[in-house]
Formats: sequence, structure tokens, C-alpha cells
Amino acid sequence: MPRPGGQRGLVTVELAVGIVTATLLTACLVSLTMLGVAQAACQEAGSQVARQTARGDGEAVSAALARAPAGAEVEVDRQADGVRVTVTAPVVVVGLGTVSVTAEAWAAYEPGVGP
Repeated sequence: MPRPGGQRGLVTVELAVGIVTATLLTACLVSLTMLGVAQAACQEAGSQVARQTARGDGEAVSAALARAPAGAEVEVDRQADGVRVTVTAPVVVVGLGTVSVTAEAWAAYEPGVGP
């Protein structure tokens, strides 16, 4: 039984395209997941820094800053009634480049601690 000459190797090409597409899709999904992980890490670091600053515990603030995501910028704003902390971190997303995620936290001063 003769084979049609125009379809020789067609399955191989379809398989190659399918593998490349699946790999790119997986890379994009992993990158988007990393956005969520970075957002959670920024929120956790910001909460800890705000809470420990409001308590006046400098040693714990240093430990909380060390747990911030790599490359993150932490801004501490001491206000009259509490502390506001903003944490911004860059995240590399496949196809989009670097995306910044930001989280804010606020904590009221503990009794005896003020601005």
C-alpha cells in the first residue's frame, strides 16, 4: 500500500511543536506561581517588620528584614499612631520580563513605644 508522499514525517513535527508548546506553557505557569509566592513572602516580611518595629524590638526587626525576598526594598514609615511598612520585590516572569510585587503592612505602637 503506497503512502502519500506529502505527509512523511508529519507526526514528528506535530510532536516537536507540542513539546515546545507544553514546555513554554509550563514555564509560564511556574513564573505566575512564583508571583504568588513572592507576594506572600513580601506580605509576611512586611507584617513582621511592622509588628517588631511597633514593639521596639530592633533585633527582631533585623531578623525579619533578613527573611525578606532577595532584592526586595523595605520602606519603614513611622507615623504618629503606628508603623507602615512597604515591601517591593522584583520577580522574573517568562514572557513579561521583571514584574514588581508590593505588599503593605501597618501595626499600632505597643504601649510605651512611640515615634
